[in-house]
Amino acid sequence: MKRMKKIMALMLAAIMMMALSVTAFAAERAHKLTVNANGGQDLKGQTINLYKLFDVTESGEGQNKNYAYTVNETYKKTLATLLNIVETSKDEEFAAAVTKLGTDNATEVQKFANDFTAKALTDNLGVTKTSGKITESKTTYEFTGLDAGYYLVYVTGGKEIQSSLVTVDATTNTVNLKTEAPSIEKKADKTTVNIGDVVTYTVNGSIPDTTGYDQYQYIIHDELSTGLDFVNDTIGTALGADATTVNVTVAFKDAGVTAGGTAPTSAKLDDTNKRKMSLDLSEWVRANQTNNKGKEFTVTYYAKVNKNAVVTEKNKAQLEYGNKPSETTFTTPSEAETPTYPLDILKTKKDNNEKLAGAKFSLYKSETDAKNGTNPIKVTGNNGNYVVDSTSTITEFESVGNIEGKDYNLRVNGLAEGTYYLVETKAPDGFNKLTAPVVIKITKSTDADVNNWTISKDGTVEPDKIIDIENSTGSILPSTGGRGAIAFAVIAALLVFGVAVSFIRDKRKEA
Repeated sequence: MKRMKKIMALMLAAIMMMALSVTAFAAERAHKLTVNANGGQDLKGQTINLYKLFDVTESGEGQNKNYAYTVNETYKKTLATLLNIVETSKDEEFAAAVTKLGTDNATEVQKFANDFTAKALTDNLGVTKTSGKITESKTTYEFTGLDAGYYLVYVTGGKEIQSSLVTVDATTNTVNLKTEAPSIEKKADKTTVNIGDVVTYTVNGSIPDTTGYDQYQYIIHDELSTGLDFVNDTIGTALGADATTVNVTVAFKDAGVTAGGTAPTSAKLDDTNKRKMSLDLSEWVRANQTNNKGKEFTVTYYAKVNKNAVVTEKNKAQLEYGNKPSETTFTTPSEAETPTYPLDILKTKKDNNEKLAGAKFSLYKSETDAKNGTNPIKVTGNNGNYVVDSTSTITEFESVGNIEGKDYNLRVNGLAEGTYYLVETKAPDGFNKLTAPVVIKITKSTDADVNNWTISKDGTVEPDKIIDIENSTGSILPSTGGRGAIAFAVIAALLVFGVAVSFIRDKRKEA
């Protein structure tokens, strides 16, 4: 019995020792590393890879803490090559060679990190740990269960290789990435537009670093809103009915850059939606790896504003990139806003707000033209709804009695920001025509909400964005054609006749 108790005690002690060992082992691997994206960029679609270059053991506390580094055999040959030491060097010699490169963030330290990454990608060196493709929008990613060590942190598919180095131990658990994800920015040459205007769009991008990739996808997608149509040039040359492409111009921003490969001159239109296009720059990007990594380029193309344009008119370009066609990432769309504005008129009878039909107007861009009746803005439309149309011959627009569901009874859509002069060319029957032009001023929004635009009449802002135009009428004016006037005329004629008769009699008597 005593023997059994001793055996049980020994087994219990062994179990406790094993448990303590497991706990200690777990503690050894309990390190975390939080990776923060550069500038709060979205990590969605990215992959973060860790390469543990050295194992680390530590002793002591605070300022007396000591570190011992052991080279990771997986990367020993690559490290020896980059550090210019023999592969058989001791662990401390490898660590000393890294230390000799410089202090934190030194140029040579960054170059070492970038060179190792390029070599690892080219030689297909295995990673120590990976995030896999991140599928959710986030600006930080946390690795857990890491061994203490000296790690290189690399984010795939950046504009250029800018890897980070960090020692992960009980006190260090954060690294801030330097890598920037590929991105594009779309801009328009106009901030507000008239219907019929041609807008020049410019997409800015830069040649990403594709080191280590056998293939690389770099495709710009653009989808116009219904108020825009692709055209081939600045004069608005329309696409043919059977067009499958639209003209584009691809060029480096800096003068003197020798471009590699042949830049595309057209983008492919979607088969079913001619307002969607895609420009595949994958081959051109790869052709410019040798001399032009990181250099900025532009893509230029054109769209014409059509009659469906509205205040919230905008469209977006989006970049698709990645090292595999089946695993590409789409960037957040870059939007370009080109709002166009309506002129809404409430034509009423003065004093009782009765809506009046039959009032005709013309609109001018200058006071001189308004006074002389020259160069009126051309429109098309009917039933109180008109749009700007430079190809039209119509220069007048007419109010109606009512437009269902609207607080105005005349609209002209498609005006850019600016000052206009509204001239009434004909008043409704029985009403007096305006004697002077009405000054209309449209001002675009000064904040991110394009709907915060304003419109004023003769210097006064209209809060409801409707221009009120009143016509007056009066009572019947005094006339001069009644019976009383005829009677007076008859009496006057009789008096004149009587005087004439009297004059004749007097002459006879004298004779």
